[in-house]
Amino acid sequence: MTEVRKPYAAMIGFYPSDRGELIRAIESSFLREGFGPGRLPKPLSRRDQCCVVGGVVPHAGYSYSGPCAAHFYLELAETTLAPDTFVILGTNHTGYGGFFTTTKRFAKWLTPLGEIPVDLELIDEIMKRTSRVVDDYLAHLEEHSIEVELPFLQYIYGDGFSIVPITVRDATPSMARDMASAILEAAKALGRRIVFLASSDFTHHGYMYGYIVFSENIAENVAKLDLSIIERILELDTEGFYKRLTDTGATVCGYGAIAALMEYAKSVGAKPRLLKYYNSAQLTGEEDIAVGYAAISFHKPE
Repeated sequence: MTEVRKPYAAMIGFYPSDRGELIRAIESSFLREGFGPGRLPKPLSRRDQCCVVGGVVPHAGYSYSGPCAAHFYLELAETTLAPDTFVILGTNHTGYGGFFTTTKRFAKWLTPLGEIPVDLELIDEIMKRTSRVVDDYLAHLEEHSIEVELPFLQYIYGDGFSIVPITVRDATPSMARDMASAILEAAKALGRRIVFLASSDFTHHGYMYGYIVFSENIAENVAKLDLSIIERILELDTEGFYKRLTDTGATVCGYGAIAALMEYAKSVGAKPRLLKYYNSAQLTGEEDIAVGYAAISFHKPE
């Protein structure tokens, strides 16, 4: 049985449910002074210079992380033709499913900008290549981490792509390598051109997150902590990335998705580049809560 997944994240306020308001929110993210890139994407002006094969993008409400995400989506729009499929590994906030959880229950995902088809064939190919991926629609029914990326993709590419949604939790480095290999080999087997997205926020600091290590200059210190973690990503040092997380206890919610992307990047010869970082305390000026956001592109010559 296949159904259409309704836009849960829109319903609970991560982004507007009205089409016109949503487009304005996306464009405001691009144009947000000091935090967004400051302009709207131009059509494929540099596609002959590089090709984006993946990215780390945040998944908070658009008023917080949207301007950061816009840096990645601007580079994607201006350098990369629409792929056949976006393979999106998001954080598993619900706890349902396994370490890697997809679902074939939904043939399409709905947002206020329209429906996006799911690449069910590619899901089957991935699941043939690793037993770590399970199918459980409950892990996606009330999960926002994948959904919040979709309107940005629709704004750029319209309806010319499909998706593979996979939530991730508690993945080890070896699991990340296995997942990256399965995605790469499945895409090759079907001749799919894919872009691999890891949807993750960075350090969550504050009482509500159970993580308080700084008592002063919180925005600055959270930024320093996150940038020390991002340095390992930019070096494609998966083991070092995990070690840094363990040493600091930093609450990077989508670390397993990021690690899988890092391993995928190594396999395809892609290089990462940090496009933007800030945290919510730097945005709002309120330090009782600070959540880090980063936009990192992974690219290789065409």
